[in-house]
Amino acid sequence: MTDIILAINKVPSERFDVYVVGTNCYGELGLGDLTKKAEMKRPVLNSNLDAETTGIVHLAVGGIHSAALTHDNRILTWGVNDEGALGRDTKEKEAASDDEDESDDEITLNLSEATPTPVDASHFPENTTFCQLAASDSATFALTTDGLVYGWGTFRGSNGAIGFSLSSKKEQPTPVLVPLVQDVVNIAAGAQHILALTSSGTVFSWGCNEQNQLGRRRESRHRKSHNILPEIVALPSGIRDIGVGIYHSFAIHKSGTVYAWGSNNFGQTGITMGAGLNDSNVPYPTKVPLLRKLGVIVSIVGGKDHSIALTETGKCLIWGRIENKALGLKLEDVHSSNIIEDKHHRPRILKKPHFLTGVGDDTSPVVFATAGSDHSFVITESGKAYSWGFNSQSQAGQVDIDEIERPMLLQSKYLEGKKLVAAAAGGQFSILLGKHEGLLKKKGRRNQRRIAQVTLNMF
Repeated sequence: MTDIILAINKVPSERFDVYVVGTNCYGELGLGDLTKKAEMKRPVLNSNLDAETTGIVHLAVGGIHSAALTHDNRILTWGVNDEGALGRDTKEKEAASDDEDESDDEITLNLSEATPTPVDASHFPENTTFCQLAASDSATFALTTDGLVYGWGTFRGSNGAIGFSLSSKKEQPTPVLVPLVQDVVNIAAGAQHILALTSSGTVFSWGCNEQNQLGRRRESRHRKSHNILPEIVALPSGIRDIGVGIYHSFAIHKSGTVYAWGSNNFGQTGITMGAGLNDSNVPYPTKVPLLRKLGVIVSIVGGKDHSIALTETGKCLIWGRIENKALGLKLEDVHSSNIIEDKHHRPRILKKPHFLTGVGDDTSPVVFATAGSDHSFVITESGKAYSWGFNSQSQAGQVDIDEIERPMLLQSKYLEGKKLVAAAAGGQFSILLGKHEGLLKKKGRRNQRRIAQVTLNMF
């Protein structure tokens, strides 16, 4: 008699238009041979990921690679595969240029990496169905409808690769089942660590723990190698959502309490303890009381040194590092008592979460927020996207501005009249998802107001 496995996770089904922007030096934008440009200054439609033929329903972005789930249950990957993050063989000679006078801003790519290509389905058991993806800097993970997690790539620490499992291999080039964790309903990836939320409200973590981003109870020295295997995070039961920054982590309890842990040298956890000190971190999950006073938090994410929380009323809260313009705030709008200065008396850290102004209102609240290393996006209910932060390689999608202090409307001829629903920010590139009205009209569907769940990555 065959065991019946019940699905605990729903499969996303709405197909999206995919827009890409930023650096394309290593094929991060998935444009393949569509362009030789090393950088896209404004968002462009990626026809390699066409809504009607390819049908992307979910997307995850890492530091320099991406993964997407299609409507027919394929996992496509593209970008840098140096440590097996794409989960497939990408050996190929670089595409030769046919232009002897090639411009300085044109590039030569390995098209096997630069073109979205499926991971071989034979690595998974028959009838495996995927519902969510997550991408770290050097690994990719896939969640199934029955709550199992598969992964490939590696984890890295300050001294290089630390491995993917307890085997002797430093890299896992093809997908394998992640052991010791099941009944998972949500996964989230930082630069080098993973969180998994189970149906019972328990959180597991694994990966690199150099900044205490795993949030586990203190371990004896001989167990350090076990960090790359899932283990329970030191949290109370009843967690309803998780979020990550590059080197820090968050969990939202069903009571509304937010917990944070990990890197905190810029106060990015929302906990003032240690903010402003080099190599400061919060060693275990700790309540963030400042957020509880500012509204009911429904989602929370982080960049490298800053974080963003979204309230149930569609307002954004932001805090962390000031001088890299990642906060989207003007200093004159912040009281000096909420700022930590450096030794030269220059504003360095916003230690108290502040509401982001200039985006979202009662008629069109913010419904989505995400952060890259030093840049961020929010999207309003009306489908407008705003970005700010570091933009030296156009990763925030604004033209000829290296640092964007305040949120700016994202504009492109490809976005005119379009409704965006989600974004994912890599190290120096970003990808956005938008409603594909043509497909909806052809099938006679109603225009649903639904937001895609997109994994950040943190990079």
